[in-house]
Amino acid sequence: MTNMEEILNNKYFQLLSFLITSARGCIDEPPLYGPLRLLDAASRVIDMMEKEKMVDEKISNIKNLILQAIDILMVDENEFIKIVDEISKELGKYIAN
Repeated sequence: MTNMEEILNNKYFQLLSFLITSARGCIDEPPLYGPLRLLDAASRVIDMMEKEKMVDEKISNIKNLILQAIDILMVDENEFIKIVDEISKELGKYIAN
């Protein structure tokens, strides 16, 4: 059996914990925090993919857009929404190719 320290330091468990606590946080937070938390989770997944050498230039560009969106939300909600739309389009292009 895996010891507790290994579990707590496991990247998948940390992502799981983030998602669960984010779900709870979304109940009381402003509406755009939900998409923000999902983008944060997506960025964390890409980080995990990078460590496993599964990221190409297009995924790296998507991560850059995600980080841009995360940074802009507190300053310009409309720009945040535009970037989230762009991220969705870029992912769609990636899947279609």
